[in-house]
Amino acid sequence: MLPYGDIGGSQKFVLSLCRYHDKRLFDVGIAVLFSGGTVSDDISRQDFDVSVLGMRNGFDWVRALRMIPIIRRQKIDIVNVHGQNPLGKLCSILSFPAVIIHTDHGTTVGASVKRRPRVIFSNRLLTPFINHFVAISKNMRESLIIRERVPQDKITLIYNGIDVDKISKESGIKDKLKESLALPSTVPIVGTVGRLAPEKQYPLLFEALAGLREQKAEFFTIIVGDGPDRDSLEALVQKMRLNDCVRFLGYRNDVHQLLEIMDVFLFSSGGEAFSITLLEAMAKTKPIVAFDVEGVNEAVVDNRTGFLVPFGDVKEFAHRTKALLDSPLLRQQMGCAALERVNAKFDIRKTIHKLEALYVQLTGKA
Repeated sequence: MLPYGDIGGSQKFVLSLCRYHDKRLFDVGIAVLFSGGTVSDDISRQDFDVSVLGMRNGFDWVRALRMIPIIRRQKIDIVNVHGQNPLGKLCSILSFPAVIIHTDHGTTVGASVKRRPRVIFSNRLLTPFINHFVAISKNMRESLIIRERVPQDKITLIYNGIDVDKISKESGIKDKLKESLALPSTVPIVGTVGRLAPEKQYPLLFEALAGLREQKAEFFTIIVGDGPDRDSLEALVQKMRLNDCVRFLGYRNDVHQLLEIMDVFLFSSGGEAFSITLLEAMAKTKPIVAFDVEGVNEAVVDNRTGFLVPFGDVKEFAHRTKALLDSPLLRQQMGCAALERVNAKFDIRKTIHKLEALYVQLTGKA
């Protein structure tokens, strides 16, 4: 079960699960609570059953209840809830499947953007009726224990994963792509990928870019993604007089090619459950500069695969970025270490193997 069918970390993860699940053991179907989108359409094209409930808001009982006959009619054994809609979780419980698992992709306790109190309260009420929880990072495991009051023995840590081999080998013609986007050919490209929303803390990123300018660094920035804050962020870039070195590309379906043309990947998030985007950048051998926050510091190793700086320290963020811009050798060393790490720890096949083992354990079916 997903909240939305458009691009996002949890959606990308579920798409990978559909692609790589052992189809001899599991029949997979997807329920989307609110609106469909690019990812749910892609899943549907691969001949998986996708049901879009079309909920108008988080309290749309009428449409949420449509999930119950779907689960019962298809005799679903396992409902794996991805997301934070308590009503969706309640309808899963009322469907009486054999097992309900909740995978939390939201913010952790230490994130700069906090979870709404009513959502926390609802989750605590529903926790006893959820059979098991999957934490996608150590920080999320602690958040489930502290915030949602989930017993430790009901939580299994399974990191998010990506298809490292596919992403690392996927290549485009960098010069041609730069030319098509009218990007400078001789200036280093820094960039980021993510939803244009408050939790990503883009104003801090722009402050760091302004600091880079003060240090006389040469660079051009591309920002890939869309979201509710796009207009205000574009206005902020204009106000800070960064519009000649910052380009908003909006939603793109060639993210991996765009990662390839970046020399340094910047990540200003104030806290994550665990970032798929970071893993993809690492798979493309990109050194990372990010804030040392939950959900980021389990992927990036400071001084090895990139640099982690204290949250909000835009001067240090700029300083570390300039260090990478000034040293192609350092970028190469950290990029290679990033690929090595993501291949060793965060490959999607390892993730799915652990998840399927959990499914078998909880249902007793092999």
